[in-house]
Amino acid sequence: MRLVSIALRDVKPKCFVLHPRFPLPPRPFQLYGRDTRLSVPGYTKDARSYFSATPLNGSENPVDVLFSRLSDNLQTTQNVPAQTQKPEFPLVQKTESFEKWRALLTDPSRLAVESDFDRRGPSKTWPYLLLVDRFENRNDLTLWSCLLDYQKRVNGDVGVRTIWRGFWGRKSLYDVQSPLARVFWQTILEAALRLKDDKFLENIWVYSEWMYDRHGVKWPQLYSTMLSHFLETYQHQYVLQWQLRLTPNFYPGAEEFASMVKQFADDHELYRTLESLYIVNPDHQLYDILIPYLYDLGASRLAIKWRRVCVRHDDVPQAPVPVRPFLRFLQGYFPHELLSPEESAAIGDSSYESAEDAEPIEISREFMNRVHGGTFGIRVKNYDDKLGAKWLASSWVSLDIAISTISALGIEQIGPLSLQSIALREGTSEGVLNRIEQLRSRRITVKDSNYLRLVLYLAKVKDDELLLDLLNSDLHPDVFDDVELQTRLIVSTAKSEDWTTQRLMLAARLVAIERTAREAANALAHVHILRKDRKGLTKLLDDMRAMEITLNQEQTNLIFDSFVSEAKSTFLPPDSLHFYLSICRQLMSMEVPVPVRCWRKSLFCLARQNRMDDLEKLCVELVDTFTSYQSSRPGFIPVHPEDIPESMRNPLSGVDNLLGVYIPLDLPTQTPLHPLRLIFDNKLLGTIVRYSFYSSVDGPTRKIPALQINSQRYKAYNGSRVVRLLRTLRDRGLFLHRERLATYVKLRLVTLYGPGYPTKRILQAARASNSLTLSEMKALLDDAWGEELLPPIEKLRAEIEIRGQKEMSRNRRYLQKIGKTTPQLRVVL
Repeated sequence: MRLVSIALRDVKPKCFVLHPRFPLPPRPFQLYGRDTRLSVPGYTKDARSYFSATPLNGSENPVDVLFSRLSDNLQTTQNVPAQTQKPEFPLVQKTESFEKWRALLTDPSRLAVESDFDRRGPSKTWPYLLLVDRFENRNDLTLWSCLLDYQKRVNGDVGVRTIWRGFWGRKSLYDVQSPLARVFWQTILEAALRLKDDKFLENIWVYSEWMYDRHGVKWPQLYSTMLSHFLETYQHQYVLQWQLRLTPNFYPGAEEFASMVKQFADDHELYRTLESLYIVNPDHQLYDILIPYLYDLGASRLAIKWRRVCVRHDDVPQAPVPVRPFLRFLQGYFPHELLSPEESAAIGDSSYESAEDAEPIEISREFMNRVHGGTFGIRVKNYDDKLGAKWLASSWVSLDIAISTISALGIEQIGPLSLQSIALREGTSEGVLNRIEQLRSRRITVKDSNYLRLVLYLAKVKDDELLLDLLNSDLHPDVFDDVELQTRLIVSTAKSEDWTTQRLMLAARLVAIERTAREAANALAHVHILRKDRKGLTKLLDDMRAMEITLNQEQTNLIFDSFVSEAKSTFLPPDSLHFYLSICRQLMSMEVPVPVRCWRKSLFCLARQNRMDDLEKLCVELVDTFTSYQSSRPGFIPVHPEDIPESMRNPLSGVDNLLGVYIPLDLPTQTPLHPLRLIFDNKLLGTIVRYSFYSSVDGPTRKIPALQINSQRYKAYNGSRVVRLLRTLRDRGLFLHRERLATYVKLRLVTLYGPGYPTKRILQAARASNSLTLSEMKALLDDAWGEELLPPIEKLRAEIEIRGQKEMSRNRRYLQKIGKTTPQLRVVL
């Protein structure tokens, strides 16, 4: 038998009263105006139980990039309006909402009587029927709301359960449309969840089934409130249990389900539960909502997991723009992940071609015209900005078709009048930025002018009012390039009180001043870089950061190219190295990414110059930067364009002044193209270990002293310091093969303890200065690693012997080839 068919107990009044004559005590009118809140803790700040929001944060750009422009920045982010399901009625209830029961709100003694349904307390001696038992009040939810408000304020959740027991048997309430209904049902449900009373929840479910079966109404927010509570409190077993119970009759739809999952999707502990919830859910429409949301948070690992689940259930992207940054990131850093046809289409990947698409390519007339023109020497006509502006302003053709037409004609640049026509048809800041991005994607640029900079500036700050004034103004775009005319207009508009035009002139002057300040700052930076004036450049960069002025790509490339070119091989004078290192650190603090090649040069130089303190500091800084950096975009780290995968770099080929690209901070460091893997590759790690074992002879003490038993004894030897450094870097997130590090160390031990004698003088000196036995060296290195790094001493000795014999054979052949003999120890000494 279905639960909705169970007849609930009905409490009937003893007397059938047609005309009750029970006057309520009069109250002063000034009390009627107070606000009454059916308090549900925490929902004024977070109303997730009453309504849901499902924003789609997608980026119009192919990837999220970092530009060095001030006002003409094309880093646009398309914020799709939040699809918010607002409550039908406010959560703060006015006294007027209680209608005829307003006076009862201010009478606590009477409320205590009317809410004593068992007649064991204040109503035990009450000679009349309770108000809720009167026939005319049988379905009066307003009266029950008064009683609920009183019990909630006085007794909390226990009082709410008292009200529930009062109307549970009467089965008289099913109103979900009145102004007080939403808060009434929500308060009862929240109290049952907080009390952790399974019987209470079971009864609510039974009552909600009765409401739906007999009256065709649903308990408001039943599904989302219950499942959100169990997810928030990590009650995994209840989530699926109540999902199966509530889905048949109370499933809220794909939008609200997606909103609920989105609230908890960034919690790694809930991933398995949410995945199971998604699998058993009747709707699979999460891709376009959840994947871009997680990626925008920087949770790329979760986004990849959810993407696999969605694709497995045929949940593919329908809107290409929001998912495009994630898919290009996925394609770049995880090329082994096969994309579905819909995903390939979203990023414009033509490598996938279905059987239906395998058709002959249609040659357009415009294409043939250009071919014939190139063949017979007919030049392409120059673009007429006035004619183009009329074409783009024509309302009889859509703007997409108009832009596609000028693109098909081979036009590569439009003027300010055409931009004005496009912007007028859009009418909003977001629409203007999207259209400019559309032009850029079709390799169509807008002629550089102050008018373009002003449009971009107003669109960026989202000043739609002033932007529309500019677009509808009678001023020709060339006016904004004439400084003298602008000055006269500022004076004349002030006299004539034409404040709209004056605001436009002042805004144009502000944009021009910012551009001038930036050009001057970059020109001065260029001089400091060429002169290697570290003090002057440092002060200038501090001022530029305070004024929010960024270096141009030209200046940053000059710094990086000079650094790499000056560092011949891996050697750089200490003064130059100090200059470039301090500038690179300062650029990173300004979120201007430094190429991997510069960091590698720095580390090679520090390792070869035996500057262990600086080496340790820089290594820790780099690992912390690429694993826990706090940028202006939380969850992301800026990376230089030359260090990102090729598939992510190609769509940015037409972007001017591109300084970097933001990638998620949680990208696994074992990924082959992770910046840390590119910096700390096998060559660099081997070099650091090699020079640390050989450089100790250059220290203040030529001989390594006898070991002292203490916890910091590894600091006495550079070789053990490097082992300790690499262990620290691994603990901080660097991907490091323990076995490979052990191999690097064994190769150095072959030099110190292997058979024969080294051929190079630096190796001979390192061996001669070593006073430790192999057992002492192994104990020192194991102590530095924190656990056993090298194999047992006997096995280690055997490996050194085998590797040493091979090394001796190679050295002997090399010496014979150059006509020299093997060095003798007595000669070396």
